[in-house]
Amino acid sequence: MREYIAAVIIIAFTSLSFWGMNQFGFQNNQHDILWAIGAGLAILITLLINVYIYFIVCKETPWEWQKKED
Repeated sequence: MREYIAAVIIIAFTSLSFWGMNQFGFQNNQHDILWAIGAGLAILITLLINVYIYFIVCKETPWEWQKKED
């Protein structure tokens, strides 16, 4: 269940990040190398924060094996 909660939080954060990048004007300056590097770094930071959010919310549940009862 924690994976679904983490997915919702990650989707919300990523959407907010891309909205902020659009408000800042990244899409208008795609041919400028400094803006392209800045956009790449912003996307990389967003990805790293998403991974951090996943590990904070899920804690140890991704590493627990499902136990089947026979």
